[in-house]
Amino acid sequence: RKSTRTKQMRAGYYQPKRSRSGFSLIEVMISGFLLVLLAVFAADLCLLIFGCSVNDKCCRDVVRAAAQQPNAIKALQFAQASVKNHKTDGTFISPITLVGNTVNYNDFGGAPPVGQTPFVQVTTKVTVTLPAPIYFFGGTFTNQMDFTQTYTSPIVKTKYLLP
Repeated sequence: RKSTRTKQMRAGYYQPKRSRSGFSLIEVMISGFLLVLLAVFAADLCLLIFGCSVNDKCCRDVVRAAAQQPNAIKALQFAQASVKNHKTDGTFISPITLVGNTVNYNDFGGAPPVGQTPFVQVTTKVTVTLPAPIYFFGGTFTNQMDFTQTYTSPIVKTKYLLP
């Protein structure tokens, strides 16, 4: 004697009982939402890292250009020209600027103290605007973050003869 279940399986219309609660749909929705949050956070993080690295590279190039000049006026002119060479998109990463639009050019008037070297110091600044603000445990960060970088370099060309 064959059971009803065996007959249904042979006939091809046996269907196991399913849960009608829809848990898999909820799991997909929650997972999708978490993936979107993770993607937005990753985009913000990438922009922050890129903005910081662009500012760092620009500051190094600016201080090198200024350090190769024989006086403070030329050092400022070359620093400003070097800053203009570093273009950003202007939307998410603002144009890079010299802080105070000045260069600290200290050649000690040709007579540096013992143990000191003539130097030039430059500070650059960039503002990164995030596409989405970051929220952590109820704390809100602004969607704009400023990065400043300062480099000091010895003056390569001086008009004075150093001992």
